[in-house]
Amino acid sequence: MHQKVITMVPMFQIMEESMTKSYIWPLINRVSHVLLIVFLATAYLLGDADNLLDYHVAFGFALGVVFLFRAIWGFIGPKYSQFKDFNFSISELKDYMLAVFTKNKEHVGHNPASSFAIVAMIVFTFLSIVSGVLAQGIEKHHGLLSSFYSGSLKELEFFSGMHSLFANILVAIIAAHVAGSLIDKYIKKSDAIDSMFSGYKKTTEKIEIKLNIFQKLFSIIWIVVSLFSLYYLIFTKDNMFIANSSGQQNYTVEHEDHD
Repeated sequence: MHQKVITMVPMFQIMEESMTKSYIWPLINRVSHVLLIVFLATAYLLGDADNLLDYHVAFGFALGVVFLFRAIWGFIGPKYSQFKDFNFSISELKDYMLAVFTKNKEHVGHNPASSFAIVAMIVFTFLSIVSGVLAQGIEKHHGLLSSFYSGSLKELEFFSGMHSLFANILVAIIAAHVAGSLIDKYIKKSDAIDSMFSGYKKTTEKIEIKLNIFQKLFSIIWIVVSLFSLYYLIFTKDNMFIANSSGQQNYTVEHEDHD
């Protein structure tokens, strides 16, 4: 007489075996993700180099262009890219954070933590840019607001301080986002990071994200404008976003004059 051996299989193992690969993130999401990383890292690293401040400003503005398109994409993009598909539940965010080192349910799109992180990144990117433009014009006599230059406000460096604060908060948010992504990959065994390279994610049901003609056109414009803005800002030295109002000074000369 044969005895039946009952093997208890973990629920997550059963789920993983029944999962299929789905195309979740279109190429534009992945390319823009890379541009955001490169532009932000470069702008941040050049922030304290006086002789490279022109490049800091150029990469900062280009970063703003990429994020502006990303914000618009949050309304017109495909499912999982739109803000209405983000998970902004405080209770689910709390549960997700408390279960940080244990495997929990897979999220097809953005999990609660990444949903809040992306919106926070967009907000603090634009706060950083606005404060940077104010500091650039009012305190350093350069760029869009150079006509509002004030010697007395230059000494206070109020806007420069705000710019540094917002930029550091932005970097802290991104660092937390990266840490969470690494935990997802190596502890929770999620394929979220892999999906940002391949576009594919494991799901219980087959999903195939496709862009319509308008979204494809918008994607092309997004990349072209983002790259062209960086090219223009770097190679057109007297452009209104960077140059001194007189068009005769640059950051390096100005700093040398005040040393």
